[in-house]
Amino acid sequence: MEKKKLRRTVYLAYVWLVVLAVIFIAATYAWFTFNPTTNVTPMSSTISEGGASLLIANNPNGEFAKECTLVLDGTVTSLRPVSTVDLNRFYTAKGQNRQGISILFADATDSINSSAMHGKVYLKSEQSACDVYLYRSGLSLGGDAQTLAALRLGLRISTNSGTNTYIFQLDDMGNTAGASATRTVPQSGTVVSAVDNSGSASFTADPAVALSGYMAVEQGTDGEPAAGNTVLCTLQADEVGTVEYWLYLEGCDDNCIGEVQSKDIELALAFAGVEK
Repeated sequence: MEKKKLRRTVYLAYVWLVVLAVIFIAATYAWFTFNPTTNVTPMSSTISEGGASLLIANNPNGEFAKECTLVLDGTVTSLRPVSTVDLNRFYTAKGQNRQGISILFADATDSINSSAMHGKVYLKSEQSACDVYLYRSGLSLGGDAQTLAALRLGLRISTNSGTNTYIFQLDDMGNTAGASATRTVPQSGTVVSAVDNSGSASFTADPAVALSGYMAVEQGTDGEPAAGNTVLCTLQADEVGTVEYWLYLEGCDDNCIGEVQSKDIELALAFAGVEK
């Protein structure tokens, strides 16, 4: 009996050690502190070509102009790693194993406004219809290579023709070749697509694409926009489209590790309209 009691005591002690190890690992999971505006008012702007005039506002009933401030939903004092496959649900890691691989996740959708920069702007095409692209010269998301490698820009654009969802890598905004990388999920190049009641995650291929394919071509000394490779959306004359945006750290990215802590980022969106 004494041996059984001793064996049971040792077993319980082992279980508690395992639990404590998991709690400790979870507590040391990297959370990254940023100044998310770099002391610059987040801005958004437009440029147009031809007879169309692409304008922007931060309120659908507001005054449309060539630029506007970005009004964020919620107050963001730091960015925290999240993962998403479609911008509908966001998930965050809650625990890692001894190899540093995240094994427990939780739904973070309800708190996304305190973990990411999130808001809406509205685009209007006056005088005639236009195709809308990103505009490189007015787009600013910070210049740190490690940060650009770990960040994602999500856009959900709704027009009379429907809704398009995009998740962009930001490597095109700088040289990220030297960014440090460490795998922290079971397979690199994946993101969380669902989490069950136990905290176990389902992973799918990272849907993020390069920004460059959706940028207007800038011509001449004034940067007059011409059609790029892929259109973000098309606006008919006097139509107003909604652009919902998220700037967030993709927690499953191999570059989203300790080296990205305590960095500054910027957020300036820019769109170009090319007459159809």
